[in-house]
Amino acid sequence: MRIITGMLQLKSIVMQRTKLNPLLILLLCGALLWLPFSGLAAQGNPEANELKQKAQHAYIAGRYAEAAATNLEIAEKYPESEARRYAVQMLGTLYEDNLVDIKKAIKWDREFLKKYADPRQVSFYKEKLASLEKLMNQEQAFKTYQAIRFANKGDEIMVKRFEALLKEHPDFLMKTEVQRELAYAYGRLDKRRESYSAFQALSRISEKKLSSSDRVAYQMAGRYWQMTQEWGWVAWGVIATLWVAVLMMKPWEQLTRASTKKFLLLAMLWVLLIAASMPLFYKIDTNGDRIIFHDTAVFIAAGLNLTILFWLLLLTRGKFWQTRPRALRWLSPVLTLLMTTAVFYLFIIYQPNGPEITDVFAVKYRYLIGEITERR
Repeated sequence: MRIITGMLQLKSIVMQRTKLNPLLILLLCGALLWLPFSGLAAQGNPEANELKQKAQHAYIAGRYAEAAATNLEIAEKYPESEARRYAVQMLGTLYEDNLVDIKKAIKWDREFLKKYADPRQVSFYKEKLASLEKLMNQEQAFKTYQAIRFANKGDEIMVKRFEALLKEHPDFLMKTEVQRELAYAYGRLDKRRESYSAFQALSRISEKKLSSSDRVAYQMAGRYWQMTQEWGWVAWGVIATLWVAVLMMKPWEQLTRASTKKFLLLAMLWVLLIAASMPLFYKIDTNGDRIIFHDTAVFIAAGLNLTILFWLLLLTRGKFWQTRPRALRWLSPVLTLLMTTAVFYLFIIYQPNGPEITDVFAVKYRYLIGEITERR
């Protein structure tokens, strides 16, 4: 009632201040009154909305042909409904990602751009159309690419199929996207060397194609590769050298029952200590922490420490130290620390999240140093 009163007041004011035809004024007022109701009628079309829900359920369930047919029915039968905007957009998506018909995808994307796209979507759809038009001559390769992406067969199968795709179509226009998929899939499979190589290939194609998240993953894969290949081999070399040095001193000739019993006692105490500390390990609050060791990793770490204790027993029984007891007292702690560092460095870097573990250790080390400095 307020709207009608306002329109009548507007009519009288306009007629008083202008010389327009009263009939024209009435027509304009009627049109203004009709617009909101026509919009509500378009939005409230029950048949179109029911079909839209049906199309959504079919899409979620993976029945893409049914979803496309239902959206097509909306687009053709209900041109003024609000559901048509959704239907046109989904037709472009379905024919690009799932049913893979580039001509139809271009048709519906172009219609969405022309009739429904808001200003924020215009540039995206223009780029999308330009990419699809370039792929017209590579539709078969594009079909294979989309089939691999949406197959949900696991990373190992996806990697094999993507590598086969690149071999079969080395000039594929979406080569950068394939390399990106490979890089992340290799990372999830804990194949850091292959992941690093895939990121390298992606950066060689175009440095601009690397997003900020790509660069972070690239650096992580590169650091892991450096840790395992460069510093990893150094650690293996240290361990091998220390074991060879100990065995060359023929320590078994100096072993006695007392020393063997002492080693067994220390090993038993170490096992009991680990068993007693396991409940504490499970109570550690890991909320927000990126480092969570699995049970097997904890037991492996305990076993590695037993090998270090055994190596130390052999070290102290070497013939070389019989005439150099003072050198043994000074060098044994240093050599034990060196062996322990090398062994546990290898243990950490071969964990699935090795680089993250070393990063967190570095941060916590700097934090502890800062705390100690402040207390002084």
